[in-house]
Amino acid sequence: MGLLIRFARQWVAGETLDEAVLAARAANARGIRALLNYLGEHYRERGPVEATVREYLGIVARLRDAGIHGDVSVKPTQLGILIGREYALAQTIPIVEAARAAGGVLWVDMEAASTVPDTLWVHERLFEAYGRVGLCLQANLRRTRDDLSRLLDRGAPIRLVKGAYRETPDVAFTGRAEIDREYLAHLETLFREGRDFEVASHDGRIVARALELAKDHATPFEFAMLKGVRDPLKADLVAQGHRVTEYIPYGPSWLPYFTRRLRERPRNVVTMLRSLVSG
Repeated sequence: MGLLIRFARQWVAGETLDEAVLAARAANARGIRALLNYLGEHYRERGPVEATVREYLGIVARLRDAGIHGDVSVKPTQLGILIGREYALAQTIPIVEAARAAGGVLWVDMEAASTVPDTLWVHERLFEAYGRVGLCLQANLRRTRDDLSRLLDRGAPIRLVKGAYRETPDVAFTGRAEIDREYLAHLETLFREGRDFEVASHDGRIVARALELAKDHATPFEFAMLKGVRDPLKADLVAQGHRVTEYIPYGPSWLPYFTRRLRERPRNVVTMLRSLVSG
């Protein structure tokens, strides 16, 4: 397990907030904004949810006190959406208020398709009450085209990702070419109609297309990438004057996140096996 943890550190800052703050500080030193996420998901009891809320309030305070340029991103299932959407909303509000008071933004991640309707419900109410609350959308979901249109009508900040959750063909596009096609179509929409959105992809073709679209559209946007992925590209984008955010997860519940990263990038399994053998 120790070797597995060592390999996971490519994508995970560590298990403690101190380690996450160090990673955020390192990102800032490279001209990159940090987006911290405390790992954990699928809670069905109130104890872990409320402990998670306290952790996020601690993150916001540490970022403020350390003078770090960064925000937090939460997962709805770690804030109780499986218990009830009203309960999840109540748990999220203190984090939104703390982030606003610190001059930051709360981002809401998107998880499996079954949680999307309740996540949208929570986000809508947060956005109505507090204004700038960001939301992640997954290009692989068939419903995203309609969801994106409604969110842009409201002026909501969007982070567009491909999608890392296994879904069935009735709710999601499952082929790589299909997902890329959808992502590029949504990207066109964002540059035409959006503002302050995030292009969250490590795909060179998508990054290149975003750079092309940026020449014709003056709308503010930024690139968002995971910790430990395509660091030279991040540096190049910063050098060109583009805004870049690095998604930095941490916490003891790192295994589900790590597993999704391996599934997204199968060649990393080979790297992991080599590290285990050589270790």
